[in-house]
Amino acid sequence: MTRMVAVVGSLNLDLTIDVDHLPSPGETVLGSGSRSGYGGKGANQAAAAAALGSQVAMVGRVGDDAVGEELVADLRHRGIDVAHLLRTPGVRSGSATIAVDATRGENLILVDPGANGAVTAADVRVQPVREAAVVVAQLEIPLPAVTAAAAHARGLVLLNPAPARELPRDLVARVDVLVPNQSELALLTAAPTPATVEETATLVRGLGFRGAIVVTLGAAGALVYEPAGDAVLHVPAPTVRVVDTTGAGDCFCGALAVALAAGERLSDAARTAVIAASLSTRAHGARDRLPSAAEVQQLATA
Repeated sequence: MTRMVAVVGSLNLDLTIDVDHLPSPGETVLGSGSRSGYGGKGANQAAAAAALGSQVAMVGRVGDDAVGEELVADLRHRGIDVAHLLRTPGVRSGSATIAVDATRGENLILVDPGANGAVTAADVRVQPVREAAVVVAQLEIPLPAVTAAAAHARGLVLLNPAPARELPRDLVARVDVLVPNQSELALLTAAPTPATVEETATLVRGLGFRGAIVVTLGAAGALVYEPAGDAVLHVPAPTVRVVDTTGAGDCFCGALAVALAAGERLSDAARTAVIAASLSTRAHGARDRLPSAAEVQQLATA
């Protein structure tokens, strides 16, 4: 088994619109600017892992359109193995529309899966998934494909349960590290979204998950739960000037996977991931300013 990270998941073309506040239901909000970029939770996580120096393979699908060619080319340019990114005839590539609150850096995201919805169980039963030290998956592709990837993996399986939905038991049984945010944790526990670190810890303990759980807390950092000893650790985030939080959670997952693949303990890996995610918010877009390993190390020792 290698120290490689394999990411099974989505690739999208993002349209980001800056607004002075996020819209409420039924409200029309005028934007102050827009831009397009490459996204998709899976591809963002793969890009973050590659930026930190890891060997990365991406597994998924794009459409047979020009957008698909661009999405694959971007990952290839980042040094990512794209041999198992498949074209889907007659289907457009995935896309997302993102509204970003220009004042607070918070966002609202709408996703059209496109070719991501065509990923099958057979697509993910490939060598990189089998041999990777850590396999990362999300829920922007069909659940049968995610479950098949988890079953095929021999390394650690890290699941980012986003967008939030109920998880089948055969998938949960194969996950080693679950990485939800607070709203996703709330859905998994059928509880209100926790408002504090303490409330988050209570929900984590009540989830009944056999593996480790790392909850991303945004500006508050992350909470790490390890079932052995019922241990809960809060990892605070460093102070940075936030421009755009789009993709910060994806950067966290990619960085966490890299650290775990390198053999770091979960608590140390979470500290690395919190720093990387914080640094990723310094620029617009999910991949415009992904941190390097040197930048993460510099802030970790500051």
